[in-house]
Amino acid sequence: MKSLKLRYLALLSSAVFLCGGCEIFREALEESYASEDPSSNEFETRFNIGIFEVVKYPRATMLEKEINIDNNNTVCINTNALFSSKRIRQARAIPRPGNPDVYDLEFRIDRMGKTQWMILAGNNKNREVVMIVDDRYVGSFIPENYQDGTKDWVRVRAGVDNYTARGIVKFAKKNYEFYNPEAKNWFENLF
Repeated sequence: MKSLKLRYLALLSSAVFLCGGCEIFREALEESYASEDPSSNEFETRFNIGIFEVVKYPRATMLEKEINIDNNNTVCINTNALFSSKRIRQARAIPRPGNPDVYDLEFRIDRMGKTQWMILAGNNKNREVVMIVDDRYVGSFIPENYQDGTKDWVRVRAGVDNYTARGIVKFAKKNYEFYNPEAKNWFENLF
């Protein structure tokens, strides 16, 4: 049974590669994961977000990495994430006016995330940062301060596609629960 599942995954993976990332195949591959319960040992984080600083003058250190942003262009980033899925409690996808295929995101962040976001927005005022989802470049944006007078939600105007936006919304809470387990779960495997 396990080898059949591995063959199925290999077939789906090659189909996704050959058709250039067809959304239907990506969704089928997403559904083939073992568990969606963050407290399960079989759970794997998906649509994992990282926000990184752009390095204009690389110094060839081990903390800098060049990534592809499209077919012909690359950008160098500092690999220490300024912000990540670990601090996102919930996500919402907001379609852009006039272009319903492109979405901006809003994140409801936790207490530590608020501090990280203030530092991120303050240090990168009028400078773009890069958003990467599951090791794939999805967009660049200029960080904004808190949305609508509340400090619970921040907006990310990265312009992501429909599939990525839906996945981020679906898995934000599950990823948060995985990275921040309740205290009672910390000691379950000790005895």
